Amino acid sequence: MTRRKRGPRSGRKVGAIEEWPNLVDVVMSWSLEDVMNEGLFKHESYLDSYTSPLLEELRSEMSSSLETISTMPFVKIGWIDQKQNSASYEFALEVDSKNTKSSNRPERYDPGDIIILFDVMPENTSDITRDGRPYRIAFITDGGDEDDDLPPTKKMSPPFAAYLLNIISYIRIWRCLDYTTVRRNQNLIQEVVHYPRVANFHAKGITSIDTMEIWSKLSTMDRNNSQNDAILNCISAMISSSSSNLSLIWGPPGTGKTKTISVLLWLLRKMKHGILTCAPTNLAVKQVASRFLRLTKENCLDTRCLGDVLLFGNKHRMCVEGDLKEIYVHARVRSFLHCLSSLSDFLDNGYSQYLQYSEDQKEVDKLSFLYYTRERFSAIYPDLRSCFKELLFHVPKSSILEVNYTNIISLLELLEDFNTFRRKTTGAEIKEIFMYKDVPRKSNKPIFSKTVITLGKTRIKCLELLKMLLSSLKLPITSSKHAIREFCMSSASVIFCTVSSSSKVTSNNKLELLVVDEAAQLKECETLIPLRLPALRHAILIGDECQLPATVLSKASFWVCEDALFGRSLFERLISLGHEKHLLNVQYRMHPSISIFPNTRFYDGILLDAHNVMQKEHQKKYLPGSMFGPYSFINIEDGWEDFDELGHSRKNMIEVTVVQEILRNLQRACSKAAKKITVGVISPYTAQVVAIQEKMRRMKFEPLAVKINSVDGFQGGEEDIIILSTVRSNSAGLVGFLSNRQRTNVSLTRARHCLWILGNASTLSSSGSIWADLVRNAKDQQCFFNANKDGAISRVITKHVCELTKVEDKRDRPLKVTKNRVQAPSRKDLKGHHSSMKCLSSDVGAQSRDTISGSELHCPKDIAEDITK
Repeated sequence: MTRRKRGPRSGRKVGAIEEWPNLVDVVMSWSLEDVMNEGLFKHESYLDSYTSPLLEELRSEMSSSLETISTMPFVKIGWIDQKQNSASYEFALEVDSKNTKSSNRPERYDPGDIIILFDVMPENTSDITRDGRPYRIAFITDGGDEDDDLPPTKKMSPPFAAYLLNIISYIRIWRCLDYTTVRRNQNLIQEVVHYPRVANFHAKGITSIDTMEIWSKLSTMDRNNSQNDAILNCISAMISSSSSNLSLIWGPPGTGKTKTISVLLWLLRKMKHGILTCAPTNLAVKQVASRFLRLTKENCLDTRCLGDVLLFGNKHRMCVEGDLKEIYVHARVRSFLHCLSSLSDFLDNGYSQYLQYSEDQKEVDKLSFLYYTRERFSAIYPDLRSCFKELLFHVPKSSILEVNYTNIISLLELLEDFNTFRRKTTGAEIKEIFMYKDVPRKSNKPIFSKTVITLGKTRIKCLELLKMLLSSLKLPITSSKHAIREFCMSSASVIFCTVSSSSKVTSNNKLELLVVDEAAQLKECETLIPLRLPALRHAILIGDECQLPATVLSKASFWVCEDALFGRSLFERLISLGHEKHLLNVQYRMHPSISIFPNTRFYDGILLDAHNVMQKEHQKKYLPGSMFGPYSFINIEDGWEDFDELGHSRKNMIEVTVVQEILRNLQRACSKAAKKITVGVISPYTAQVVAIQEKMRRMKFEPLAVKINSVDGFQGGEEDIIILSTVRSNSAGLVGFLSNRQRTNVSLTRARHCLWILGNASTLSSSGSIWADLVRNAKDQQCFFNANKDGAISRVITKHVCELTKVEDKRDRPLKVTKNRVQAPSRKDLKGHHSSMKCLSSDVGAQSRDTISGSELHCPKDIAEDITK
């Protein structure tokens, strides 16, 4: 196909649609009426698979996007052309279009995206199909390259496009639900599906492994007994069992879960086991990989120690920085073979290259052979030396071999000698060096000088080593990024990636052990993605079922997802069936005043406070007054809850004002004391998070580092100070999904030194939930304070109440629901391009609802269930 530039447009030839699984055909068969129908899968039965719940979840996310269609960033289609005898289209986006409704409009789409095309920009979902207007729901099969162009054809209606969602993760799960494919790993999958079919496999002792060797290594790691026991039992179960097995490590908040995983991985790698380590998010994967990398560097003097360790994932979402670049797949191998071949060719044919160079140059610009060799060698040698170091550091020993390692070291030494003595040669000598052949002479009279002979022999020896390396190194002779990535992934013995991305690990037969961090946050069907690998024999799941599980978006969960336990993790299911779990029982994060309530209520008092949190140094005093000690419940009676503009989430503007005042006081206090501290401001409600972010937009926090997020989004995080806004304030004691024990647990276990809870004590005490216990406990601990007892906070509350009560007492007003819309997340990291898609017509609109979703974002649960409570 002919390609040419078309101004702001760009395009690319599409990939084959047949490469995608039939989930796409299922989605493309839905009409808009199907998408908006919450009862679509009501009568589907859940047998031995997650098929119906998965489809329901996908439908729900797609429906949520359609309901906010008016706020979506639109882009104009430059041209669109249907392929002959096909349901496939090629199209290009009009990058400089001024008719879009969002300044953050997308300028490209990625493979796996579902988009909708229409002829006018709608105000709501029903506008799409009003009066028989045409539209298409399309699936992007190829994102296109920015440098490729296709000629435009006749412009077709509809000319606008909007992004709905990306279904790559759904596709990966869908593939794993095909048990004929999954059974490539018969033993481990059967252990998962049929547990407890086999008797508990755990060995009670560790007599089958070299206990002295492992204990000697563990003794240098500064780990507590529960961590050591978990590590040793997992290793013992793996080694002593002849069949496939699963081990569970229970890691409550602050118990050193990531440290334990890193030591476990380090020991297993020492024992030469291939390991795939996964987690739900890029952030969690990076945390584990970073800790493992640091431990490896601290305990290994071998400069080649990272050659078999690999981190991979989406380059834009993973945002790899610092030391992690050393093990990131995009930094591997790169231009090594090019440097190797260039130097070999130069040493072998340097003079003939010079003659060719001379023919191409004007006489006045031509360099002498002496200066030509200096420039060429100076350009090639530093790059090759750098590539050699990278090779020794990044490529597995199994791909280098010991003889090649020795040859590389020898070659580097010879090249350094050649570089040193070459600088002292004359023009005549350098030519003789490149012409020199190490053959016996009939005459005893020397033909060459001693310098020429020495450097000539060095050059020949370098050539021999280079040719040996080129022929014997097991490296891909290619510049293809895909081929190099596949080589790195198939060669690695330790791989870090997200659970979803593990679907790309297809050719590595070394990986016998799967380690899944934050396993309780994953749906069981998601865990099947890495479990499918045929070489896996063992799996270790690390998590805490007392914290938040995976998010389920579907409002129809009662019919489909809830009945099928779609949100339940494999970790939780195995525990419910009586599987043994190894507890990490010492917490290193929270001040004892903070840990006492969650320890008692969620962990039956089994957690111990570590020595470090018991020290006087762990008790910080950031603000004056007893109200701002390590643990406080700050009672705000003057607040009231209200719906956001969509009527789906709640906010409490008085609590927002109090948060702002506390942050101002903290900022002033820490500036005077030159203290740098981290502060997390969290709330269960998305509307409250947005309101706080808006209020703090113009504040300068230095030297504070402030993070504002939902409780769901903060799971796994920790800060010096946590300010928790509970929002709910009503006379009926209604707290909705705030009563969720797992969410409460996450809320109360993020702080290191100070946890300050803002809430209406009367509402929470009347709720009959865990929050009533918390208020009572705060009073018992003498950590209960009325906000109006603090002068500064009392003033800002009074001021805010007066501003809002000029007409009526706002505290007694009915909760108000409006139907305005909010701006949906936009796709910013994209550039205009030509794309390819698969389309199917549909023709109906639907009602309205809103949730926020994203590939790396935990979706908030403050939706319809909460409105009714």
